[in-house]
Amino acid sequence: MGKLIVTANSLEHLTNLVKKEIDGILLYIDSLSVNSSFYISVDELDKIDFNKKKIFLALNKIMHNNDLSYLRIVMNKLKEKDVYILFYDMAVYKIAHELDMVDKLIIYQDHLNASTPTNNFYYDLGINGSYITSDITKEELLEIKKNTKNIIMFMVYGYAPIFYSRRYLITNYLKYIGEKNEPCKYEIISDNGEIYPIDEEKYGSTVYSPKVINLINYLTELENIDYLVMHSNNISDSEFNNMVDRFIKKENVTNPYLGFFETKTIYKVKGDE
Repeated sequence: MGKLIVTANSLEHLTNLVKKEIDGILLYIDSLSVNSSFYISVDELDKIDFNKKKIFLALNKIMHNNDLSYLRIVMNKLKEKDVYILFYDMAVYKIAHELDMVDKLIIYQDHLNASTPTNNFYYDLGINGSYITSDITKEELLEIKKNTKNIIMFMVYGYAPIFYSRRYLITNYLKYIGEKNEPCKYEIISDNGEIYPIDEEKYGSTVYSPKVINLINYLTELENIDYLVMHSNNISDSEFNNMVDRFIKKENVTNPYLGFFETKTIYKVKGDE
């Protein structure tokens, strides 16, 4: 089984998770990342006892010009730390190259890391790791692992982000219909009745998969994947902790939601038979 990496919903949740038999923690850096329920500053890292777990830090926001000075400050602080940096925007790569820290990078682009040539391209740039999209099948994932030299990360549990917008979609919609934006969970209901969680954060809005993806029954088949990631976003601490324990014990579950893991996506051009 690959090494188990988890996210956290709060500092208290993080403190409980590092006591478990997991291998690492994925944290999201304040002002430089998106798609999380818990953000942390770089300066806070030194105050946390990670119980010797590996530390992965997400800098996965699309960077704007006014982000670059702070991004450089953060990366200078991370240069001497024993961490991996998950990134989306190539501005992170450029600064990492200037600071001679490209070996810490893992490309993390949600829907784009879906092929062997793509991952080999990034490897040739000196980027040793890749977070593979959940939009592909098991066979495609294993083919990428077999034919690349990258460290491979893959989500095995959690809500998958399926759409991100820099716009404040909830606020704009509620303003349009004359309703107040209350601090609660919002959902989008499709025409066929599927319910999609939607979160609005400081830097935009994200729509998530209608169900929690759970690949616990496939851990043996994924044993060659380097890091298996469990995301806690939109899941209660107790439910998430229970599932972490089940992953550690490799307990199977009945009829889990697999997303695209066992389903090929076929697009037909209009007019095709």
